[in-house]
Amino acid sequence: MTQNIDLEIKVIKQFVDKLKQDRYVQFVSSRKNRHKFIVDLSHFNSLQWDKFDKVNGNETEIIMTTLQKSKVLDLNCYVISENKEIDTKVLETKSAISQIVGYGMGTILVFGNADIIYYEGDKMNARYISKAK
Repeated sequence: MTQNIDLEIKVIKQFVDKLKQDRYVQFVSSRKNRHKFIVDLSHFNSLQWDKFDKVNGNETEIIMTTLQKSKVLDLNCYVISENKEIDTKVLETKSAISQIVGYGMGTILVFGNADIIYYEGDKMNARYISKAK
């Protein structure tokens, strides 16, 4: 699979702290420097936290409910991850969730045209989903 630079930039512009946006856009825009953004995902502190809800409980159920509320009908998601096996791939949502929850690798699942994102950090229970629009 190939990197979807436009979608990654959209995620950064919509959900990342304004002070870090330009830097991260530069990283993902360069194949050589993209890893600098990916490395930060494990302990990512640069999200606009007011746009997110903590995920407590059944991740699959919470994600699917949020997608329905936001009218995101595509059941696939684009993956930005420290896990090289799934990074830049488009996966079926339930498959993606089963491959990231609890594995301790920073990952962002992107739904629709960055309508909703799910973030999984490297710490236990560091799981957040953007609020339904």
